[in-house]
Amino acid sequence: MSSYADLALYNQHSQLTALVEIKNKLGTSRAWAAQFRRNRLAHGGHYNADFFLLVTLDRLYIWKNADATDPLVPPTYEVNAQPLFAPYCASAGVDMRSISNHAFELVVASWLSDLIRSNEQLEQLADGQRWLMESGFLIAVQDGHIDYEVSV
Repeated sequence: MSSYADLALYNQHSQLTALVEIKNKLGTSRAWAAQFRRNRLAHGGHYNADFFLLVTLDRLYIWKNADATDPLVPPTYEVNAQPLFAPYCASAGVDMRSISNHAFELVVASWLSDLIRSNEQLEQLADGQRWLMESGFLIAVQDGHIDYEVSV
């Protein structure tokens, strides 16, 4: 059974690095995120990537090298997403409380595109973004590219 991911990130050598699912949803939890990932795996989602990101309006859940044989493994990182996306929403003139699904996907894609082109180092990242370097995510996606709605 084939499944789709909202976004796929590839490294500079065009190797799949991360899969991203985007949900226009508030009030999620680690348990909800783990259950969501489990459901995706159970319905044909094969995540053969170093990272899996589940992005919601208020939380960003990141699994790094998570074993697909343990589908309920909690995220490796959980981040407050509002400070990440607020500047993008503000510049687009949209309110995060009423943003459409499609607009939120564009916000997330813009943020990821900026990361891909980023040359920031750990010292320059805000406290809430240190996971980017600690996890190796920033280095893994740097100078790569994004594909939309990919079959996995």
